[in-house]
Amino acid sequence: MQPGGRDRDGRSGTILLVEDSDVVRDVIANLLEGGGLTVLQASGGEEALALSRRGDATIDLLLTDIVMPEMSGVELADRLERERPDMRILFMTGYAEEAVVNKGILGKHRECIGKPFTREQITKRVRKILFP
Repeated sequence: MQPGGRDRDGRSGTILLVEDSDVVRDVIANLLEGGGLTVLQASGGEEALALSRRGDATIDLLLTDIVMPEMSGVELADRLERERPDMRILFMTGYAEEAVVNKGILGKHRECIGKPFTREQITKRVRKILFP
């Protein structure tokens, strides 16, 4: 990571990472922060909404698990999208990506990545979304 939270190309981005598993969330955050990105972490939908509404948070990408207790990643994305229409969304799922595509939740600014993924897969996908 370069000084000031930027990658080696001088680009920066802020990701709101929402994952109910502490271990999985920490691993993903470390992978992304190691690549020079800023990561805000939430363990569920309500915490993510609170972080987003703080007012001082810039969020370029919502990276959320689809299946979570209390509020699904899709519901969270729908709610945040109304407040931040330019925010990109990357869903994570342990289910087949085809099943997600067939549910019709993807579209403009919405993509999906299957779990498990490697460091290279997640960082490449996030960078492609943030820096097209």
